[in-house]
Amino acid sequence: MNIKFNVKGVIYGVLLLILVIGGFIVIPNMFMEKSNPVDYTIVQRESIPEKILDMMDKYTDEERALAVKLNEKIYVIVTRGKDNEKGIEMNKIEMVQENDRSLMKVKISYKEKEKSYPYIVVETNLTDLPENIELNVTEE
Repeated sequence: MNIKFNVKGVIYGVLLLILVIGGFIVIPNMFMEKSNPVDYTIVQRESIPEKILDMMDKYTDEERALAVKLNEKIYVIVTRGKDNEKGIEMNKIEMVQENDRSLMKVKISYKEKEKSYPYIVVETNLTDLPENIELNVTEE
């Protein structure tokens, strides 16, 4: 039995297959944001450093996220602002590189006052302060 096949067709088929598979891998990576999750631990109220507590007096009426470097540790402080009806809960922290700058994205959600806190202080595993901080809020 003599089987003939078109060598050109096989080469074109393999090239087309490589392009299709490469497209499924490369194209989504071009549009996806490269973010790295940040490990953190919530600092209990009685363990919050005094310098952070002193600094927080200025920001308790504002909804914001701050990063502070104290004793070679990076702390992230999130305050709920003037909304006394709800508290906040930390969802996650991510680091993103945008235009050669480091951006920290802090994601929180508003919860019932009894199940959450008016402010949160977390200790991260970061070694350097981010250049910008973005606070993303969702309501539950």
